[in-house]
Amino acid sequence: MAVVPILVLTGCGGGDEGDDAATGTGTEASGSAPSAEGSVSFESPADGDTVSSPVTLEMVAEGVTVEPADAGVNEGAGHLHAIVDSGCVPAGEAIPKDDSHVHFGDGSTTAELELEPGEHTLCLQLADGDHVATDITDEITITVE
Repeated sequence: MAVVPILVLTGCGGGDEGDDAATGTGTEASGSAPSAEGSVSFESPADGDTVSSPVTLEMVAEGVTVEPADAGVNEGAGHLHAIVDSGCVPAGEAIPKDDSHVHFGDGSTTAELELEPGEHTLCLQLADGDHVATDITDEITITVE
């Protein structure tokens, strides 16, 4: 699998440059999993879609506030992550920052993602301002031509 950096389509920039809160270890973060109710989902592409690269991601959240990571840890709020071919991160653990775990720490809900041809599983996951995963996720499988 090859994943390359994304181009964020909102006016917010390209991610969390300068934000080293995510350790990349995937180990238990301090505290417990953020308690938030709500849902996140991929508006586009849909599960089972065949698409071309770059893949345009349109992500939505309901019942939670999407905000930049630098807003801190706020109940019922967080930012999104697209996890490629690695599965969702268990709630309460820090989401790693690597090629498979794309952070939208600027609060983006639209982005482009370069993916190699083939089948890919994408997890959309909400995390708090410290990049601690919640159990608010959506998972789809797409095919890139």
